[in-house]
Amino acid sequence: MLANTSDNQKHLRYELASVFQQIETSLNIPKFDLIISHCEVNERHGVGILLKRIFPETKEIISLRSMNLYDGQQNFGDYHLCLSYQGLSYPEILLKVQQEFGQKKPRRILSIPYFTDDCLATIAIKTLYNVPLCTYIMDDQNIYAHNIPDQIMRELLESSNLRLGISRQLCDAYKEKYDLPFHLVPPVVEHKLITQIVNLPSENLRQSRHGVMIGNIWRQQWLEQLRTVIKNSDTKIDWYGNPNRDWLSFSEEELAQDGIIFKGFEPEEKTLIQRLRDAPYAIIPVGSEQDEGQELTLLSLPSRIPFITATSNTPLIVLGREDGGAAKFVEEHQLGLVCDYDVNQFNEAVTYICSIENQQKLRQKGAKLAKLLSAKGLAEWIWESLDQGNAVFSRFEYSPKYLHNADVIITPNEVNQRHGTGALVKRIFGNSSNIFSIRSENHFGEEHDFGEISVHLSHKGISRSESFQKVLEALKGTTVKRVFCVPYFPDDILTAIAVKELFNVPLATWIMDDQNVCTNRISDDLMREFLSKCSLRLATHPEIRNAYENKYGFKFWLLPAIVPDKLLNLYVESPNLQLCQSKTGALIGSIWSQKWLNLLCETVIGAGAKLDWYGNTQYYWLQDSPEELLSKGINTKGLFPENRLAQQLQTYPYIVVPTGTLDERDDRPEFSKLSLPGRIIFALATSNTPVIILGS
Repeated sequence: MLANTSDNQKHLRYELASVFQQIETSLNIPKFDLIISHCEVNERHGVGILLKRIFPETKEIISLRSMNLYDGQQNFGDYHLCLSYQGLSYPEILLKVQQEFGQKKPRRILSIPYFTDDCLATIAIKTLYNVPLCTYIMDDQNIYAHNIPDQIMRELLESSNLRLGISRQLCDAYKEKYDLPFHLVPPVVEHKLITQIVNLPSENLRQSRHGVMIGNIWRQQWLEQLRTVIKNSDTKIDWYGNPNRDWLSFSEEELAQDGIIFKGFEPEEKTLIQRLRDAPYAIIPVGSEQDEGQELTLLSLPSRIPFITATSNTPLIVLGREDGGAAKFVEEHQLGLVCDYDVNQFNEAVTYICSIENQQKLRQKGAKLAKLLSAKGLAEWIWESLDQGNAVFSRFEYSPKYLHNADVIITPNEVNQRHGTGALVKRIFGNSSNIFSIRSENHFGEEHDFGEISVHLSHKGISRSESFQKVLEALKGTTVKRVFCVPYFPDDILTAIAVKELFNVPLATWIMDDQNVCTNRISDDLMREFLSKCSLRLATHPEIRNAYENKYGFKFWLLPAIVPDKLLNLYVESPNLQLCQSKTGALIGSIWSQKWLNLLCETVIGAGAKLDWYGNTQYYWLQDSPEELLSKGINTKGLFPENRLAQQLQTYPYIVVPTGTLDERDDRPEFSKLSLPGRIIFALATSNTPVIILGS
């Protein structure tokens, strides 16, 4: 009975959401992206700076805050407002939010909570509008600082569709406490400021041991400890920053006597970056074990660290706890050294870093990391990940060196959402851990978002024994539990055989595309050897299963192109009336040759129809520009996240899937004869929209 009630509730909510969506479309209710922060978004504090880097374009953004800390100064978003909820009950908070938004409705929410009011506002808006919510924790206010109660934090995190954290330590701490997944998104830097060119400081600067420091110091105690160290060392520091002098007390003259020359705020970013590049090292003061502010030391990653690394590659010296977020980041990426507030340790660190050999080595490490810290495309990554409810690819997840009892998964090329094999592999194994991913080719600019470790292995021009040695070297330190191979190239099979034999583990295969029966890309001898070593053989559809069983005599089982359960559509949708009247359908997925495309265009034009193409259109063979395709009745829409694609397909009267003709016009018969495009199953399961197959 309870199960039936739950199902009925689910179906009712789905129907109501569908009805409301149609009403909103017909009424043209304005939608926007809502970004919730604790105070004004501006250049005077770290959260504001980071948000402006992530979202350089603020059109259709409404910014909501719970407090004014900078006299209301804000230059972010189409519209911004400050709402306080102190003393209000939860129903009163809901009413206040609803009155403020009026007819406007958020499309999605990004919340960066610092105060309890930020959490309450986020929960209220999520409850009212039931839209996707991403929570990005930049500052701990719950584990080491106790300013947000556990009950409210738990409700916020459990209602979030995506959770991000600013440091690995913060992600791990919140994941452990609340048993919810978190994804790392460190502070990022404007792409135009990033350098991967290593510039060494002059010999005079290295010999003078004159360093630099930027940004704020968050505790008076940290400043006093730093002054003591610098005063008793043989170094000097230039300090560029705009600290809050209300709670950080110092005399600039006395600081200078201690060896810290206060330069104040440097408004010209290029000038500041040049000062950083000239310096032999940069200081990052954090708390020691006895200090206040452990939430800042243990879980925070100061934004100045990625900024310095990405813009100047200058080596870093972290003063304070060695187990904090800043120290761990610097040590993990070999960007500098960590020492206590101890004069001898500090002098040794400066001596080490100022040597020309170590300058070269440390700056090269920084230059290598720099491109990963770019803000370019991060807004899109956040919104796409929110659409998926998971990171669309592990943009900032740094790979371990080896795995224990790994599942080795072998694919022809990068695993991502830009092609069918990648999407299917991610659907089946996307939430699995301990995966070692191996691919034979790069076809998508190395855009690969799968596995704790991923490598590209080619066996072209080498012997079988050399292939085995190459595989062994790639897996050095890793132990293997089992192997799963989706073969397309001979190299995929060679890698699978090598892993199977080297580690004596079970091997399974899943054949999605024929490369042996109707074409001879993979030789019969190699395919027979491979299939004989497999403990499990799978095929996506009966035709390809029967072809391989008949040719090789081995048993195959069916594993079709599956669809995520959450995207299944159990109801009949009515298509958009305008699309019906204009005879506009949807074209989804890949087209495998220019000839197929030409035949499709001729058919569309002859029928007086139009097609909206959802899929990857970046093909080396594609001769037509988007404008030329549009003139032929095909409007390129690009790649959509799966949940958005499913919603779009429900609005069309029909879907077209082109295949080959299996005659003299067909230049890809291997796809025409034995392929079953997974997009057919996806379209039928998620939209129930009729499908037209063009071809034989």
